[in-house]
Amino acid sequence: MSKKHSVLLKEDKCEGCTNCVKGCPTKAIRVHQGRAWIKEDLCIDCAECIRACEYHAKYTETDELEDILKSDYPVLLIPPSFYGQFSAEISSAKIKTAIRKIGFKGVYDVAEAAAALSRKTLEFLNNNTGSYISTSCPVIVRLIKLQYPDLIDMLIPLKSPVELAAEKIKKELKTELDINADIFFLTPCPAKLTTVDRAIGQKESFLSGAVGVENVYEKIYDLLGGITTVEIEKNNMIPLATIWGREGGEESILKSWQEINTISVSGINVVKKLLDEIERNNISSEIKYFEMTSCFDGCVGGVLNVINQYQAQFNLEQRVNKIKKEIGRNEISLEDKDDEKYNFYLKEEITADNFERLDQDFKKAMKKLEQLQKEIEILPGLDCAACGAPDCKTFAEDIVNGRAVRTDCIFMLRKQLGELANGLSQMANELPPVMSTDKEENDDS
Repeated sequence: MSKKHSVLLKEDKCEGCTNCVKGCPTKAIRVHQGRAWIKEDLCIDCAECIRACEYHAKYTETDELEDILKSDYPVLLIPPSFYGQFSAEISSAKIKTAIRKIGFKGVYDVAEAAAALSRKTLEFLNNNTGSYISTSCPVIVRLIKLQYPDLIDMLIPLKSPVELAAEKIKKELKTELDINADIFFLTPCPAKLTTVDRAIGQKESFLSGAVGVENVYEKIYDLLGGITTVEIEKNNMIPLATIWGREGGEESILKSWQEINTISVSGINVVKKLLDEIERNNISSEIKYFEMTSCFDGCVGGVLNVINQYQAQFNLEQRVNKIKKEIGRNEISLEDKDDEKYNFYLKEEITADNFERLDQDFKKAMKKLEQLQKEIEILPGLDCAACGAPDCKTFAEDIVNGRAVRTDCIFMLRKQLGELANGLSQMANELPPVMSTDKEENDDS
């Protein structure tokens, strides 16, 4: 798996269209010479290019299930959104049994850590002034680090549910059973694959790896039919916090405990609009907490899921409603003695990502900057993306850095061809000197 990113490109499948360019929220993709390429420093692994590409030239690289199961004690963490892949009539016990049959030694719900995080979040908000943004979606954190550095201080300094769960379970298995477990995450999106090697706010991740839902779903589904009876283990029922798997899940839990001003949005472009308003101080300071997810409808909309997000959201809500009936209550407990087993706070400061410089040499960079301004003035400023860059400014950068030429712009090419045609037309109406002389002599005679 790539150490830097999990969204990758199959160049031989790229047809040179610009759908991915138009959809990329950070302008990380270019299409020049008929092929796309990804500018790694700007990629946040949001997977919008995977959704946009009709030719399947963009993909994500996951850990191989066969390699994962070679571990001495592989443990799988199930995200809340995963239960949306199945009808509520299929019990969580059955699903977990199928996962164990595949070869995992232990199966745990991340939703338990999500419930603990919600309790800690409410405590933090009550004890601190200002407004805060959830750090549970790694795409949103990377987006802020890259494009909204002034908002970094708004990121709540708490670990994501999956990291909380991985740390706690790894420690418990070592202490109680003397087992050095390898913890893997069943991920609905590429961004969580990337965090295994590029942890946010931590020196390193507590995960050993991650596998995409699409890579194991069929195996799990095929095994379900053969499981006729399932012994219900202690604490086997999934927590109410499974509602975290959809948009507004975290917000709904917080509001079930206390009247608190929150905003929940999903979809990377919608998130960017909200961040723009926050950066302009155009959002009321009365809003205490912002829940933002890159995928529409939350993690049930992750690109690595199999079931469409609408059905998955319905399945998840049905399952949560069923849990409420079975346990006889609608709310998650506000107090839980197990919370003391979690280390909630991020150990390292979250810092801004620096944009790539025009050149490492300062003098060369200044010269390129001057050239860049000239190119921007020359270009039409239509931001049509037909050139293979998302806008004229980005295209000008590519020209300056030698990755594109001005005539890649169809309007500049048309202008150049027009000038050439005018020049040819003018030349056609002018006779060469020798012909002019001959004509003059004939006229004199």
